[in-house]
Amino acid sequence: MALGLATAFVLVWASGYLVGDLGTSACPPLTLIFWRFLLATVVIGTVALATGAPWPDRPGDWLRPAAAGVLLQTVQFAGVYVGLSLGVSAGLASLIVSASPLVIALGAVALDGERLRSVGWLGLALGLAGVGVAVSAELSGGARPAGIGMVVLGLAGFVGGTLLQKRAPATADLRTATTIQMSAATLTSVPLAAASSGFALPLTAIAVGSVVWLAVVNSVGGLLLLFVLLRRRSGAGATSYLFLVPPVTALLGVPLLGQPMHVAALAGVALAAVGVGLVSRSERRPVGDDRAHPHEVAAAEPLSPRRAPVPPAPPARFRG
Repeated sequence: MALGLATAFVLVWASGYLVGDLGTSACPPLTLIFWRFLLATVVIGTVALATGAPWPDRPGDWLRPAAAGVLLQTVQFAGVYVGLSLGVSAGLASLIVSASPLVIALGAVALDGERLRSVGWLGLALGLAGVGVAVSAELSGGARPAGIGMVVLGLAGFVGGTLLQKRAPATADLRTATTIQMSAATLTSVPLAAASSGFALPLTAIAVGSVVWLAVVNSVGGLLLLFVLLRRRSGAGATSYLFLVPPVTALLGVPLLGQPMHVAALAGVALAAVGVGLVSRSERRPVGDDRAHPHEVAAAEPLSPRRAPVPPAPPARFRG
């Protein structure tokens, strides 16, 4: 179950880079994200209504997912897509965004008191190194500072939205929470599209197909997978799978986009996989570890010195 969830997450997010690269070549980036968010809102909203999903009762339970949606969707993808349109290579963009697990780990320590052992920090460093190795052949020195700055803004949006989503109550329904998030992203993308390229979507197979894929598979499916991972693991642990996204994207680009095969991509996958494994190992604390979270300590409480251990029962004698 866990392996399947992680595999689906990596493949879905990797497809977002491939299809996003195609989409921004056929459609203005801010027009693309508007239609992506609008279609995603219609899809997940229809699912929520058709299945009778419960809606929040308190205003605060609407504001948190709305704010997370603006950060995770509008800020992240506006920054990344505009950066791509300004000449940032897909490899460099993925390298910048893939620094998010490190930043999220630092933010989670500061805000939520999450702890990560030394092996976990080593895993994060190895994961980021694996990304760098995998995309080294694609890094371009000609990217404009403005483009890099926009991708960094996208990174900040993803980190902020993930930390905010991690603090959401576990009882929140994923269908309605995702609908609220995508609605907020759609509304905030309207002025961006209006001020730049407008709302006219080119009626080409690449443009329309990119919108459909990014909306249904990435904005709905990818977001739900991220939410499930955040409920099961720490912020750093859940997002550590992002280290595998750029190497896997490089490998998938060979058959899908006709890109050349680089040995660096294979090496990057191996290095990133080791990093992800170390992060996962750091979250599985042994029983009684004094570095465990407070709620884990109670379950691993040592035997009280005033309570004598019960001696084992003598073996029963054989009765013939």
